[in-house]
Amino acid sequence: MRKGRVLEVTFNDLHHNLALEEAIFTNLPNSIYQMTIRFWQNPKSVVVGRGQNLSQEVDRTYCLLNDIEIGRRMSGGGAVFHDSGNLNISFFINRSNFPDLDNTDQISGFFTQLIIDTLIDLGFTDLEKEDSSIILYRGKKISGSNSYLKKEWYSHHATLLYNSNLTHLESSLLATTDESTAKKEQKHFPAINLPVKNLQALKKTLTKKLAENLNIKFEQSFLTNSERVLADKLKTSVYNKSAWIQNKPRE
Repeated sequence: MRKGRVLEVTFNDLHHNLALEEAIFTNLPNSIYQMTIRFWQNPKSVVVGRGQNLSQEVDRTYCLLNDIEIGRRMSGGGAVFHDSGNLNISFFINRSNFPDLDNTDQISGFFTQLIIDTLIDLGFTDLEKEDSSIILYRGKKISGSNSYLKKEWYSHHATLLYNSNLTHLESSLLATTDESTAKKEQKHFPAINLPVKNLQALKKTLTKKLAENLNIKFEQSFLTNSERVLADKLKTSVYNKSAWIQNKPRE
């Protein structure tokens, strides 16, 4: 049976956490594992997508006054608020594991549905999937996701709000319209915390369901030396640099 690994690796450093995401992704072709799941959390922060305009997405004055750090990730998608009450779930895998799915939206939908099915198993109801990347609970947003594809390697990152500061979330992010598409407004859902009482049970249930779906046996594991070294390098050379965070994504 193919092997996968589960990482529960969190740094109390926004930029180090983001750098590690890229380090894991970059090392996928050399990994002995078919898939990696990472469960992690960021300190109080706002993370924008790779190509987003910071001034259109983030209330920088509010962030400054409330000690909310700002970072930029390797993948696209919208701006999100992170804190210790938000669980980040990252999946890293080769796209060949999804022969029946034609595009990244369908793969994204697979992982979104996986989280919904996990929550249903834990007793939650009134859950909805909006498009391929958003989960609603009682009509309010508890999870959003984004993905990144390079050649045949794929990463999917999802959030899950369970005890987040919703005032900071709503105030630090700007709900804007998409000016590049005439008369098309971005969907903005009010957020809510999902009353999850046992995060470890959630992690175990999600991992078990994924193992059954993809026929992969998961084991708890650690970072490789290559991942550690590259994450350290990327943090100092890219992720904590003002040029990267502000408005000048690298090629």
